[in-house]
Amino acid sequence: MRPEQILVVDDEKRIVENIAHCLKREGFQVTGAHDGNEVVALFERQRFDLVLLDISMPGMNGYEVMEHIFGLDGDVLIIIMTGFASVESAVKALKKGAWDYLKKPFEYTDLIKTVKNALAQSNLLADKKAVSARLEASERQYKYMVDNSPDLIFTLDTNGCFTFVNDQFEKLLGFSRNLLVGSQFEDLVHKGDRGRVKELVTSGTFSPEGADGHELNFRFKRANQNISHYDPHSAFAFMELKASPIYLPASNNRKERKGVYAVARDVTERVNLEAQLRQAQKMEAIGTLAGGIAHDFNNILMGIQGYASLVKSGFDKNSEEFKRLANIDEYVSNGAEMARHLLGFAQKTCNETHRINLNYLLKMSAQMFGRTKKDIIIHQHLEKKLWGTVVDEGQIKQVLMNLFVNAWQAMSNGGKITITSENILIDESRVDEFGFESAGAFVKVSVTDTGVGMDKDTMSRIFDPFFTTKERGQGTGLGLATAYGIINSHKGAFKVDSTPGRGSSFMFFLPAEDARVEPVPDVQADDEIINGKGKVLLVDDEKGVIEVCFEMLEALGYEVEVASSGMEAIKILDKDEGSIDLVILDMVMPGMNGLETYEVIRRIRPDTRVLVSSGYSREDELKGMMDKGCNDFILKPFDVAMLSEKLKTVFKPTEKA
Repeated sequence: MRPEQILVVDDEKRIVENIAHCLKREGFQVTGAHDGNEVVALFERQRFDLVLLDISMPGMNGYEVMEHIFGLDGDVLIIIMTGFASVESAVKALKKGAWDYLKKPFEYTDLIKTVKNALAQSNLLADKKAVSARLEASERQYKYMVDNSPDLIFTLDTNGCFTFVNDQFEKLLGFSRNLLVGSQFEDLVHKGDRGRVKELVTSGTFSPEGADGHELNFRFKRANQNISHYDPHSAFAFMELKASPIYLPASNNRKERKGVYAVARDVTERVNLEAQLRQAQKMEAIGTLAGGIAHDFNNILMGIQGYASLVKSGFDKNSEEFKRLANIDEYVSNGAEMARHLLGFAQKTCNETHRINLNYLLKMSAQMFGRTKKDIIIHQHLEKKLWGTVVDEGQIKQVLMNLFVNAWQAMSNGGKITITSENILIDESRVDEFGFESAGAFVKVSVTDTGVGMDKDTMSRIFDPFFTTKERGQGTGLGLATAYGIINSHKGAFKVDSTPGRGSSFMFFLPAEDARVEPVPDVQADDEIINGKGKVLLVDDEKGVIEVCFEMLEALGYEVEVASSGMEAIKILDKDEGSIDLVILDMVMPGMNGLETYEVIRRIRPDTRVLVSSGYSREDELKGMMDKGCNDFILKPFDVAMLSEKLKTVFKPTEKA
């Protein structure tokens, strides 16, 4: 019998050599390849039983190579090797036909086991139609392979009772062979799937001998050990089952159906991955919706703030009218801050780190959360001389909001949240306790609630993605996992202290700077309006934004021309003879968006100044425009004073006479 032909594909030659050496010691015939073109050329000359394929390669990636291989040999087994296994990559590989995947780095014992199991299962499934006829003669030959299979293998009689089960039943489900043989298959199945049991065991379901097997999906019960009452799915394994009828010789040279032969693969992990993918897609949709709402909200605020600032400029600063209009500005500012939160959750804002005083974020986030949850009392105990920290404000706001929401959900009848900040020093003896790289100064933030609390079982899993104690549909299980990831990316740490019935305290620690940073002051300086001159082309698809910006620009002394789309702006610039000094360009427009419009402007009028205006733009889009020579960026909503200051900055290098 010839040894199995295995092809190892990886752009790293050392990896190919190591894997080939390991497989050759096990008796396999191994060939190495380092890119997709070489693989295609090899398959055109010969065939292989199994391919170990790296996903990430220059040129043709693993998914493209897989399609070429299946086009040449649809029966070949492919095991994916990847160093960045994720929900998307795993599901994509399996859907495209991969048998299994290995996450780098892996132990070579795991490699050998995976390769052998893949080849063994392929051979077993290929020969399953002849199993009933050869079962008695080949029982000793196949016993080891069947009992060591990663899949469940079993037979049922015509009454639906187990007549044989392999050892994997005990390994996977916790039920021994002695317990199952003779018992009803229906008793092992989730009650919601029992309606299909009759379809499996009745003779009328199956075609005559030689037909393809019948495929069904069931949920199999697990034995009671290691089942968490916080995770109802831990009590069952999702199985993908393929069954065929067993025909044995009977009288008059005919065969009778004697039962069912079946192979069941545990696809629980795959089901969970697909569920997580759907949740991730749902969260992406929510983020897109939030971003769209924030965009429209910013345009509304733009009109309110713009007109209020225009009217305010006509009154004395000590008048009642001016004070009332200033109150409108304050409310618009609060609304803009809420819109920025929405954009932050939608991941549409630029992520930048700054050295700040965390007390500022704690006060602002608590104030925002307190507006919506009137049944929650919030107490703050903040260190007056808090050390500074270098953080991404938007991400830390998201952490705080996740902790606040988590605390609120633990207090269904209302309660109290206590927020504290303090300076702490972690010495070498406690570095491992927190998981820090080194000892030093840290800022500690605690969010404590008076809710239901947690037991140790729950506390051990709260940071797992998609784990939740809520009923299905009431939570994604992403909040705390996201918060943990953000703090970890800031080289910080999380700790949790909780007792059932006595509330929970979530604490995170961030590396501190030596110097103290003052909180951002609440009162801003008086706005100064700076007049200018020149011709401005205003490009925006929102009628209300065009109207208010037109009036603000005219009030500042500029000549204004408007365009309601990117195409219209290009036509105006194409006909213009050099009189337009500046283009104020909205980023989000139908048809030709801001980035596309900007690229055309740079081709036809490379010297034209461009000021980007938007309340809803991705960081990469803005960075791309700034790198290509865009002059500046102004965030909606803005008032006449903010606009005048930004125009002064843009025109400063070459002020027009």
